[in-house]
Amino acid sequence: MTKTSRWPVPSDSVRYVIPKPVIKALSKHPLTRDLYPLAFGHYRRAAGHHMHREHHNDHLLIYCTEGQAYLNIEDQPFVISAGDLVLLPAGAAHRYTAGPGNPWTIHWVHYTGPLADTFRFHMGFSDDVNILHLGRQARLLVDFNGFLSVQQTGFRAPGLVHVANRLRQLLAAVPLSSDQADPTQQPDLEIIHRFMRE
Repeated sequence: MTKTSRWPVPSDSVRYVIPKPVIKALSKHPLTRDLYPLAFGHYRRAAGHHMHREHHNDHLLIYCTEGQAYLNIEDQPFVISAGDLVLLPAGAAHRYTAGPGNPWTIHWVHYTGPLADTFRFHMGFSDDVNILHLGRQARLLVDFNGFLSVQQTGFRAPGLVHVANRLRQLLAAVPLSSDQADPTQQPDLEIIHRFMRE
């Protein structure tokens, strides 16, 4: 089972863990079995958020849009700031803590499947690179928010196929965001608001 943090989720944040029977269905459906989400969410100014995993079988992608956190991957320390995209690959021991004075705001997704490692390298991550400094990217925010559509569709097959392929779209688009990365760029809020209205 996917191990997410036990951070108490306030009303302005979301944690969505896909039930085991649904994950089993995703792992067998021909349109989702190669890559599918296990859990996803959005934490806003997550004061007190922390996690420590020695063993885990899924990949975790985190996009920080505000604040800071302290991260340790295989005993290497990092400071995560707004605009950083972090990949914690399956099997990598890690721990992280939201900055006490300026806690991070994050979008995140746990995922797995036979294509997970292939997409890891496609995005620009490697055994030595776990963090990409992308700045604030409207495209990434829209793609992460797209996961929340499962709340409207429930666990019916069409909705699950849609969410799994949203994940594929997100991972496939990361190199495009890397090409356009500009630390001073602000997100196009109108694009994000239009998507959320739809």
